[in-house]
Amino acid sequence: MRRILRWGLGGAAILLLAVVVLAAVFLRPESLRKQAVITLTDQLNLDVSLDQVALSLLPRPHLTGSGLAIRIPGRPDLPPFVSIERFSVDVGPIALLRRQVGTLHVDGLKIAVPPKDARSALPGTPARSQFSDASADRILVEHLISHNAELRFVPREADKDPLTFLIHDLEIQNLSFGSKVPFHARLTNPVPTGLVDTRGTFGPWRRDDPTSTPLDGEYEFTDADLSTINGIGGTLSSKGTYAGELTEITAKGTTDTPDFSLDLGGRPVPLTTTFVARINGTNGTTELTSVDAKLRNTPIQVTGAITNLPGPGRRDVNLQVKIEDGRIEDILALAIDSAQPMLVGDLSLESTLTLPPGKTRVPQRLGMTGRFGLQDARFTDADVQTKLRDLSRRSQGKDDDEAIGRVLTNLRGRFTVGKGMLTLPDLSFRVPGATVALAGVYGLESGAIDFKGTLRMQATVSRAVGGFKSIFLKPFDPIFRKQGAGAVLPIKITGTRQEPKMGLQVGKIFGG
Repeated sequence: MRRILRWGLGGAAILLLAVVVLAAVFLRPESLRKQAVITLTDQLNLDVSLDQVALSLLPRPHLTGSGLAIRIPGRPDLPPFVSIERFSVDVGPIALLRRQVGTLHVDGLKIAVPPKDARSALPGTPARSQFSDASADRILVEHLISHNAELRFVPREADKDPLTFLIHDLEIQNLSFGSKVPFHARLTNPVPTGLVDTRGTFGPWRRDDPTSTPLDGEYEFTDADLSTINGIGGTLSSKGTYAGELTEITAKGTTDTPDFSLDLGGRPVPLTTTFVARINGTNGTTELTSVDAKLRNTPIQVTGAITNLPGPGRRDVNLQVKIEDGRIEDILALAIDSAQPMLVGDLSLESTLTLPPGKTRVPQRLGMTGRFGLQDARFTDADVQTKLRDLSRRSQGKDDDEAIGRVLTNLRGRFTVGKGMLTLPDLSFRVPGATVALAGVYGLESGAIDFKGTLRMQATVSRAVGGFKSIFLKPFDPIFRKQGAGAVLPIKITGTRQEPKMGLQVGKIFGG
């Protein structure tokens, strides 16, 4: 029995000595550094460098390193795809034999995703999109933790600023190169500024083109400050999913902005959207494939693009906007700060919208071209409605004591917006008994009005005036009776939005 015990103790001592010798050989810092470089170069098919590795044995084997850089071969003009200032991990003989570590702590992580197709195949090495052996599926790191990292998308054009995200926390589970890798991250979105919490997967790694590595997940975007976009205000929240590649993803989700506003002098209004958008990290452009928005009670359909231009914070907005069953009071709320809307009614609209970057206010930068229609519109101001009823009564030749129903106004026409001016080249305005055709301009900021056109009435001039004065006007009825109408008068509308003035173009009457 003692002999067996001695043999057992001796065998254990020899095994322990062998483990110590193996650990001394394979845990040497320089051996570990070279092995790490060889493994990463082979698996990633990229250039890898590692400055320093250090090993401490007490109280347990602990490995630290610094200066890890992973680059696109043949592209010294690009920053490292991945760089790490420092890292640390507990290691041991078992981890060494398994070639797998537990928890890896990373500091100073920077990921600079290059433009798509920036990588060419390594010289003499065929590019492989898939891994040829099962080693790629082996988990190298069970748990990676990083704080205060940075994710940048390097633009194709050198004069454009990169799209940059500050990653406050990043956790990666079961890191390997040949399968999907789960991750969880909290980061700051640059524009609009807000916090994003996201979970998803990336991989398998694309050896032939790393920028095409798949990426998918779900996100929650909170406390996004829209005022970081010049001319827009409000606090946005959003939830959704995304899928695609590192350089281009398609996002689907919803947004909620209870206090959306534009720099047009109006007041905040609630805005919600359901959207599908494609984000190109290489050029920073967001393509709005489909946006179903709701501004108060008005549904709006939007498509278009937000293009990233050279220079910090410069984005060019180009959209197509369509409203089929909206309310004019919802739109006017963005431009007029009033507890009571000046006009209510059904709205339809089709328009292009452009908003180039700049420091000037939105009215000076906003550009629109399109067509609109207002049905069953009504002015809320009692004095304006009284004047419209009076216009309708006189245009129909009714006496003051004759009853008249509710006067509803229909407007339609083409419009353009540019340099702070709203131009209406063919505005049509109708009330029972009368049609007004106008052309002119309106100052979005000043509220100045300058329109000229014609008033077409069902009644003659004498009948419209009525009373004793009609006797003196009857000889003039033939002058104004045109094209089957009782009277056609040249009119003008001037003044301001607060104090409009309507009158005759006297020179037009007598000057032809």
